[in-house]
Amino acid sequence: MTANSPSLLRDSIGKKSIGQLSDRIKSVYQEFNETQFEIEALDNLQNLGLNERIAQVRIALKACLPNDFQHAVAILIKALGPEIAQDNLDGVDLTSPYGFIVLPQCEFVAHYGQDDFKTSMMALMEMTKRFSSEGAIRVFIDSHYDETYQQLTQWMTHENVHVRRLVSEGTRPKLPLFSRLPRFIKDPKPVINLLTALKDDHQLYVRRSVANNLNDISKDHPKLVTDLLSNWSVGASHDRQWLIKHALRTLLKKGDQAALAILGFTPVPKLTVKQFSLDKTNIILGGELNMVLDLSCEHLKSHKMMIDYVVYHKKANGTLSPKVFKWAQKFISLNQPLKMTKKHAIKKISTRKYYPGAHEVHLQVNGDILAKCHFMLHM
Repeated sequence: MTANSPSLLRDSIGKKSIGQLSDRIKSVYQEFNETQFEIEALDNLQNLGLNERIAQVRIALKACLPNDFQHAVAILIKALGPEIAQDNLDGVDLTSPYGFIVLPQCEFVAHYGQDDFKTSMMALMEMTKRFSSEGAIRVFIDSHYDETYQQLTQWMTHENVHVRRLVSEGTRPKLPLFSRLPRFIKDPKPVINLLTALKDDHQLYVRRSVANNLNDISKDHPKLVTDLLSNWSVGASHDRQWLIKHALRTLLKKGDQAALAILGFTPVPKLTVKQFSLDKTNIILGGELNMVLDLSCEHLKSHKMMIDYVVYHKKANGTLSPKVFKWAQKFISLNQPLKMTKKHAIKKISTRKYYPGAHEVHLQVNGDILAKCHFMLHM
């Protein structure tokens, strides 16, 4: 599932998509009361968040479909429409029949199918081919762990890319928008067994999901992930190398030395910071900082460097909170010094609130902080 703004995600379940769902169900189930369904599904919709909209549509479906679960599921599956083409995985219109409107149908299965595991798994497999059952499968991981894990192992080799991706995406310990999986946060080894089988999947869509899952795991078990990916890196193909780097992104930003070493970034001997400076020490919100970096190295051998900078933003309580920004990957040696510049905008964004006062900028090279600068932010 592609990440988008919360408002777009919420609005993808609206009058248009609910009306389309109603029409599709009516076309395969003549007894379906479209009017009642749409009244219940659309009630006070403008004041509901995404998860509340999912729940409301799911409840409206329950009210208007047959009480028999198997009968109701058969109707929903018949109304799904064609599968998403496996060679066209990007650019899905979230308000379309392939968008978020599938999620209430998945939630219908998760809420009302607990006593019919076989039918529920069949339904989620079909629904995930149209969008994703990654949220609903988590309910069964909690309630029917052994059976669900066995089902996931069978899906690892499924011919459909969406079903294979469900294995890696549905088991992410901290999947955005959905409930966490405390079992896998505490012990991710069962997940790693699944990811190992999928690491060389021929579809990037699956490999990216594997990397995202490992990135989740790395936040609680960094050594487990670096040990695993160190082994995977031996003789790794280009595709697997990409997966490894993507999976390590959080640890790389934190300057984790084991993660950096996997990608060939080791401490640089005889490295000197000749200059790390800002063009101003006072800046007004909406302005721009210009950084200057001058590095030299007395070692003859060329060394690989991951150069980042860390901005310590002032918080409401007066403390400083770090945010790592990528700068560049370069090589340095005695005969290859390095001079660089970088612009950094201090502007309003939806994910950060700025506060006036002292801020810091740190230079981070291969995980080590080598220099610091300061600036005052004025509102």
